[in-house]
Amino acid sequence: MQSSPPCLTADQSSSKRRRADAADRLGDLPDSLLHSIISFLGSRQAVQTSVLSRRWSYLWRDVPCVAIDEREFTGDNWEPFEDFADHMLTSIPLETQLDAFSLHLVTGSLRYSYDNHYNTADRWIRRGLRHFPAGVDIRAAHGTTVHWQPHRSDPSVARQQPDLSVMGSCAAGFTSRVTTLRLVGVQLMDGFFKELGRQYPALEELHIERCQIPKFSAVTSPTLRSLVLVEAWYSIPCAHLTITAPRLASLRLQIFYLRENCICSTGEAQPDPEPLPSLTEGSIRLTETFFPHIRYRERRRRKLEFLQFIRRFLGLFPNVTKLHLAGFTTTVIRSDRLMTHACSSI
Repeated sequence: MQSSPPCLTADQSSSKRRRADAADRLGDLPDSLLHSIISFLGSRQAVQTSVLSRRWSYLWRDVPCVAIDEREFTGDNWEPFEDFADHMLTSIPLETQLDAFSLHLVTGSLRYSYDNHYNTADRWIRRGLRHFPAGVDIRAAHGTTVHWQPHRSDPSVARQQPDLSVMGSCAAGFTSRVTTLRLVGVQLMDGFFKELGRQYPALEELHIERCQIPKFSAVTSPTLRSLVLVEAWYSIPCAHLTITAPRLASLRLQIFYLRENCICSTGEAQPDPEPLPSLTEGSIRLTETFFPHIRYRERRRRKLEFLQFIRRFLGLFPNVTKLHLAGFTTTVIRSDRLMTHACSSI
């Protein structure tokens, strides 16, 4: 004799109906809204939503945001992460234009060392840029070798070029829609800053942090509104730190002082640097490093030259209303009259 199934109480039945109704309401949402919701997830989590229902199986493919983060694979071997990133970037429909593309790497350079321009990280970056992202965020750990070279001309590298006929003649190619660019721990190509206006015609926000800069040139961009330069590696002569960006409203510099390869090295001054009339907020933070082999008199000379440059540089901010200076000692500020500059609007 079979026993009858247990009867649900009124409270249990009500709770079950509420869960079913909630699931139905989520399932009734239009695809466009579901895409927007999934966009807030990392790419791995977005793919995992495919198990929720049959209807969700392929929603992640059309999400306009791709966020590949190695930290989501903590404890796993490298191979699962590499396979996932390859699959993710090759599954995006060709016609999809991305709102955002981010790549966060934490493994050392042995995993993706630079080799004949075919390294793993470079491949992922190329595939992401083929979808003309509006926002790009590339982050690499200390000691890694990830190169940012979307406009490199190399006949040995087979690259699919964009069809520029539908977007006009544009040297930018895959970066023509980039409005926000954040690069952390990567190596930049020569002429990166000088070519901003031509290769990034829509760029408004630029964040460069712990990046290797082989040769620094003037920052030139007619559209740039925010610039952050933090702890650049290799030499950036003060005299070459010129900015031609008429729309720049926010500037943040965090720089090493008295370092052999640093921003405070001297050089031939640039003639008649242009002021930044739109700049209203600025921040300059100095981090002093000590080298015993540099004599005190030489350190003093370099410091005075550097502070003279800073004073001239601040004079290019005629309309700044908020200025934050850190790392300047009181004695230095008083003796060099650093604060008596042309920023009369503060």
